Amino acid sequence: MNGPKYKFQIKVPGTSANLGPGFDLLGMAFQIYNEFTFEFGKTNQFQRKIKGREEGESPFTDDEDLVLQSYREYFSQFVSGQVQAHVEPTPYSVVMDLDLPLKGGLGSSASAVVAGFCAARFAQEKYFPDTKLPSESEFLYRLALLEGHPDNTTPAYLGGFVFSYFAEERLYYFKRKFPKNIHCFFLIPELEIATNHSRKCLPDTYSTADVIFNMSRMATWWEFLDSGKPGLLERALEDRIHTPYRMNEEFPLLPLVREIKDLSIGVSLSGSGPTVVAYVRRKDSKRLERKLLELTNSFSKEKGIKCKLIRLGTDTVGARISSRKIS
Repeated sequence: MNGPKYKFQIKVPGTSANLGPGFDLLGMAFQIYNEFTFEFGKTNQFQRKIKGREEGESPFTDDEDLVLQSYREYFSQFVSGQVQAHVEPTPYSVVMDLDLPLKGGLGSSASAVVAGFCAARFAQEKYFPDTKLPSESEFLYRLALLEGHPDNTTPAYLGGFVFSYFAEERLYYFKRKFPKNIHCFFLIPELEIATNHSRKCLPDTYSTADVIFNMSRMATWWEFLDSGKPGLLERALEDRIHTPYRMNEEFPLLPLVREIKDLSIGVSLSGSGPTVVAYVRRKDSKRLERKLLELTNSFSKEKGIKCKLIRLGTDTVGARISSRKIS
């Protein structure tokens, strides 16, 4: 190909959405990442490679490639309307280094969408310099619309604890720091639950009492963020909108989750699951980590469900981007 060649790298943090009562509204970024390295100007067709896998071996199909889908959608939204002729998105080759479990409730889909959207904005800037880049507000709004709800894409892009929602065809968000006196442990099983399938478990309507219950817990979240009081966090994590329906008696990890909940401040289902987050006081973290690991290993051996337990710090930066011209 003729023209300049570029390398574009983006490292996107994993996220945990909902955080108890904040269905489709609350999300937090954590220090676990998917990394994407794009090269532009070296290929006439889109190419994808997964780091650590043989050529052509992929954990998802071409139709499931959310990086490419979001990349094409960006061009449709922000580039095609500014030029007279039909515009094909600039081809790229990409290497994906994936640490987030697929369909595990840690925002793997959001990381792909963020990567594709950011790469497309870079390609627009370099290869279509006469077009106008979207504002940050418009970029975030369209980014969140790709998943239909902003609780994963917004913290993945911005980092931190984020409350975000749609109104008047824009995205409103509020970013906060998560108190340092609380540590988060992630119970990650080798299971996959698709978000679309999980949403089918939810009822079409809710009682007034349940809606009021969740509104009160959302307010309690904000008081906890300001004060850092663990007792408030225990109450803030309570939920009647999605957790009871997704973490029901058929949920394969339920016996283990109940034991973990008894030892911790509380737990939340990460997104639609199956990953579960346990929250503990920092001063109790080392002591409880040993006990939580014992419970997890015993459960894995008894039930035949491989699970790992890891502690993750919060990510306050969000997507990390770097680029350079290459020869």
